[in-house]
Order: sequence, then structure tokens, then C-alpha cells
Amino acid sequence: MKITVNRALLLVLGSSYVVIAILRREAYSPDLVDWNTISILAALVVVNTGLMFSGGLDFIAYNIMKITSTRRQLLFVSIGLTSFLAMFLTNDVALIVLIPITLSIGKFSRKNVDDVIIFQAMAANVGSMLMPFGNPQNIIMFREFHLGFSQFVLVMLPIFSVSIVLLLFFSLIIRNEGIGQTTSVKKPNFLFFSIFLAILAMVIIAMLTGQSPYLFLFLISLSLIFLFLLEPSALIRVDYVLIAVFILIFLVMNSVREMVSFSPGNNPLTIFFFSLLLSQFISNVPTTVLFGKVSSWTALSYGVNVGGNGTVIASLANIIALRNLSGKNFFRFNKLSFMFLAVTAAFTVLLLLLHW
Repeated sequence: MKITVNRALLLVLGSSYVVIAILRREAYSPDLVDWNTISILAALVVVNTGLMFSGGLDFIAYNIMKITSTRRQLLFVSIGLTSFLAMFLTNDVALIVLIPITLSIGKFSRKNVDDVIIFQAMAANVGSMLMPFGNPQNIIMFREFHLGFSQFVLVMLPIFSVSIVLLLFFSLIIRNEGIGQTTSVKKPNFLFFSIFLAILAMVIIAMLTGQSPYLFLFLISLSLIFLFLLEPSALIRVDYVLIAVFILIFLVMNSVREMVSFSPGNNPLTIFFFSLLLSQFISNVPTTVLFGKVSSWTALSYGVNVGGNGTVIASLANIIALRNLSGKNFFRFNKLSFMFLAVTAAFTVLLLLLHW
């Protein structure tokens, strides 16, 4: 069996929880897992599988990206499109959809597109920070702090705006050159695409209105039924392992929080720096769970979202990007990602100082 990133995470987290359960002398307690949040994440995972298999996202992305004739144009379009998709489909799904198209452009133009993929990873992290359903850490904070949609977006809008502008400026350092075009993609199944787009809208509305997890279970079941009827092979492509990873993140991090007295304090800058730094080592989703309900959700949100850039393990999007680079261009990725992290972190500190 091939060892994927998600399976490796499952193995590490599963082993960690076994050790923790032995130390705690308790395998499970009801308050360890936020099943409401898990039901939302699971629904997004299943629905996004349907959207990808419908071919609709590929068709839209290809027709937007084929207008580019130079590397810089491709970078600009990729940044805009990736950040937009990441707002609604989560950062990792946006990359799963768009990176194959980028690789296809590189193949047929015989140009190296590693830099484009690296910028797509950063754009996915930036775009997903704006919406409460853009990534798992935002979903967790949205529910944990009982936030409103407009409240969340308005707080995240300044750092999102700064980050996207900086990312476009950063792309100017990449050497420009002409590129060719890919062959056309096949037309999507528009009925398939429309059904799952409608279910995605229902999931988002249900999340924003605080509906029962039973509704999300219904939407998951509905999605699985449509997958079975329209594309049975897609059923085995649903990332069930990722859902299990989310559950284990809650189990491990909440158990650690119960066993070890951990508090980042009440100072927003302290919360920001600690969450940003910890994200570099254990990723931003586990960091969010570990921090829990801190005194400033704004500082925590800035820390884990800005901290999604940096190391390869800071977010799942980074890992997806790295495994698609030719020659696994690890150092190039880290150089660009850390440069961007340093600049965005500096601007975030200014925003926090102005806010407080």
C-alpha cells in the first residue's frame, strides 16, 4: 500500500493517541472531539470529491488559464484563481484541482512550472484565510468562538488584502518567459457539477446558520448516493483517511491540553507569535485545536493563517505542492515561502499594534 501524506499523518497521530491514552488511562471522553466541526469537515471532503469528479472545476480553470501566454501572466492568473477557489473549496482542494492543469501547461510548453506551483500553494493559504469555511482551522475557530460570517470576514479582510497584494508583488521576482498552450480538456458533466455545487451551497449555508450535525450527515449521505449513481468509482476516492486525521487531531491535541497546562497568555502579539511559530512545526490545524479558546481569536486566526506559509508541514497545501515539484524542489519552496512569511508576519504585527 502506497504511503501518502494523509496515511503518514494517520499513523503518527494514531500512534500518538495510543501512547496518550495509556498515560491518561482513558481511551476516550466525550469532550475531546467537536463532532459538529467534524461533520462539517467531512461534508466538505465528500462534496468536494463530487465537484472534482464532475470535471466542472477543471473545465472552468482550464478556460481561464489558457488565456496566458507568458510565465508572469500564468502566475497572476494562477494566484487569482487559486486564492478564489480556496475561499470556497478549502486550500488543499484548490491545489488538487489546479496543480494538474499547471503541470499540463508545463508538459506541453516544455517549461518548468515549479515556481508557479509554489506560488499556487501560497495563494491557496492566502485565499483560504478570508472565509470561515476556507480551511479547517477557520471552521474550528468559527464554531469555537461563536462568530458571525460578516464578523469573521471583516476581521480577516485587512490581512487577506495585504497578503494577496504582497503575493502579486512577490511574483514579479520570477523571471518572465513565453509559454505554450495545453490541449483542451473534455467537457464536464454539467448535471453532475450542478448537483454537487448545490450541495456545497447547502453545506455552507447550514454551517453559517449553525445547523445540527444531523443535517450535515444527511448531506454527506446525499452526496454519497449521488456519487454512487453518477460516478461509482469516485466513492473509493473520497479522502476518508483525511476525515480520520481530523478526528485524531482533536483527540491528540485536546488530550495534550488536558494533560499539560498550556496558555499563550492574553497578549494578542504573544498569541500571534506562538501560534505562527507552532504552526511551522505541527501544522496550523493542530495548533488551532491545541490553543483552544484563547482571549483573542483575531490574533490566533492571524497566527495560524499567516503561519500556513513557511515550512512544508505548516499546512497540508504546502505538502500537496511539494510533492508535485520536479525534483522535489524543497529548498526553492522554503526560500520563497519563508520570504513571504517574514513580510506578511511583519505587516500582521503592524495590524495588531494598530488594532490594540
